[in-house]
Amino acid sequence: MKRFAALSLVLSFAMVAAAVAASETWTVDPNHTTAQFTARHFGIVPVIGTIPVTKAVVKLESGSQIPIEVSAELDPSNVDTHNGMRDNDIRSGHYFDVATYPNMTFQSTKITGTDPKQFTIVGNLTMHGQMHPVTLNAGVVGAGTTPRGRSVIAYSATGSIDRTQWGMSFGPVIVSNGIDISLNVEADGP
Repeated sequence: MKRFAALSLVLSFAMVAAAVAASETWTVDPNHTTAQFTARHFGIVPVIGTIPVTKAVVKLESGSQIPIEVSAELDPSNVDTHNGMRDNDIRSGHYFDVATYPNMTFQSTKITGTDPKQFTIVGNLTMHGQMHPVTLNAGVVGAGTTPRGRSVIAYSATGSIDRTQWGMSFGPVIVSNGIDISLNVEADGP
């Protein structure tokens, strides 16, 4: 009986090791990736901005396009809404307070779904010194090989957050509390 239990334990470890070995890490290309947000000015006019993604990875099980893990770092100090005065205000203590909180990160905690065109990513978004969960509806936009022989895969994802959860409550009449998020991501294969 002990021999059977030991064999079962060895086989379990072997299966876990094989699963880990079968995963691939794809590197996100910041030059072909956008992280956009949309807020409403006076609750009416959509204002779109971008925050540069400086580093991100997507982990896939070999042969699958649905991620098993996603992580990203963003640079809120380079927020761009195409209006310098507004961008400076967003960087200030009113909103991102980049002097105190220069980084923004996302780390997935759960990814569900079996359809590459439609799956859900739940993860922790850390900004303004606070971490809260965010749910993104995601899907594969396309995959293939570039003319230079690189394997690439593209994803899109959308979600919404309430900025006040992260302690950014300044100007609720000027800027909506609800912020829509839209991501377009290109990842290069291993």
